[in-house]
Amino acid sequence: MHTALETCGLADWETFRELVPHLDLFLYDIKHMDSALHEAQTGLPNRRILENFRILAEEFPDLPILARTPIIPGFNDNEQAVAAIAEFLKPYERVEYEMLPYHRLGTQKYQFLDRPVPMGEVKLDAEHMNRLQAVAQGILGQRVRVPH
Repeated sequence: MHTALETCGLADWETFRELVPHLDLFLYDIKHMDSALHEAQTGLPNRRILENFRILAEEFPDLPILARTPIIPGFNDNEQAVAAIAEFLKPYERVEYEMLPYHRLGTQKYQFLDRPVPMGEVKLDAEHMNRLQAVAQGILGQRVRVPH
């Protein structure tokens, strides 16, 4: 049985250490490198997230890791944010990287709860995503996965 864990990495390292030997793949979200911006948008700083990633990549060299960034308009949908994440990942040569375009799958849930949709009607166009992909590929080369 193929096993994978998808996380933003905000857990005690010991929890990950217990799980990793049972995994075939680790999917790890990295949303932003700037801790202040990360905290402003998510409610928490990213210090533990980034440190857990470093430990994971260093202590488990044989575990495939896919770092992923959900590209969120107004937060990390710019070349500087993507470049900073790619530079962070660059030393970890076996780690692949994927950027996920913002989607509105949660919109219906907000409507059902009669709550305003936080992101409104924003949308990322394909050309913008292609430019961001090119930035990441310029730093990481073929390690960047392009979603279909």
